[in-house]
Amino acid sequence: MTILFYILGYLAVVGFICLAYTKIKSYLAASPLHARWELYPVPHEGSEKTSYGGSFMEEKDWWTKPRHVSHWGDLKALLIEVLALHATLEHNPRLWIRTYPFHVGMYLLMGGTIIVLLSAIAQLCGLDPHGGFMIFVGNVINAVSLVGTLCFIGGGTALVLRRMNDEGLRKYTTPEHYFNLLVFVLFGILGLAAWAVNPSYFELARTFIYNLITFNFAAQTSTLFSLQLLVGFFLLIWIPMTHMGHLFMKYFTYHDIRWGDEPTNYSDRNKQKIADALKYNVTWSADHIAGDGKPKTWVDVATTNPAAPKNED
Repeated sequence: MTILFYILGYLAVVGFICLAYTKIKSYLAASPLHARWELYPVPHEGSEKTSYGGSFMEEKDWWTKPRHVSHWGDLKALLIEVLALHATLEHNPRLWIRTYPFHVGMYLLMGGTIIVLLSAIAQLCGLDPHGGFMIFVGNVINAVSLVGTLCFIGGGTALVLRRMNDEGLRKYTTPEHYFNLLVFVLFGILGLAAWAVNPSYFELARTFIYNLITFNFAAQTSTLFSLQLLVGFFLLIWIPMTHMGHLFMKYFTYHDIRWGDEPTNYSDRNKQKIADALKYNVTWSADHIAGDGKPKTWVDVATTNPAAPKNED
């Protein structure tokens, strides 16, 4: 059973990476050319134009000039949205006070996991696991774990109650939404319990990760921590398969969709997407499409005048 437990850990990590990669790859390969949102300011225009909501297209003969994109502007706006949930705060503050603690808990535990991983690697490289520096890191992680699990429990519970009691939100809530939130709440409860009954949550986490990377299949010393890990393994596999995949897809939904304003003449990729889309079949019979109920391509539609008299047989 101990070996099986570690195998589940390996499978969860590999599964998350593979599923996330597959989702990103399928999006990049299969997504059609997006319609322009025409929402300004667009952060990659740079501070000069974003200050008043301008665009490079307002410049004379813009299509003859090289385009300058501010990647720092994109990154800054994305970080503000991810770390502060700025859009939710601005448009729905009552939801923000519930979802922000939940996301803070996620960020704290994700960041804590990275630090624990680095600590395990440092131990592997010869750093004394009981030295002063590791004790300091352990105290930090123990505090982060406590705050993170409390945020998970409080924020997740508040979101469940919000979905149950808000008439507008309830209409768009599915059983999956409740299930996802309650699994995170369970993860937080188990983590809080493991934190409370063990001398050092950091030691539990570092030892487990150290055993993972050294293939040392030692038995776990905490049942509650083991249960939390099992729930965590499930979440790693579950997240990429659900709408919670926005964890890693947000870059694309913002950068490629919301802020996507690249003209066709600047992008060979967009030109190819348009060429491919024109080959799709159209069978609509509406007069303004001139499909006539017969198989046609969009090239046929685009080159046909729907107002022209039709030939009678």
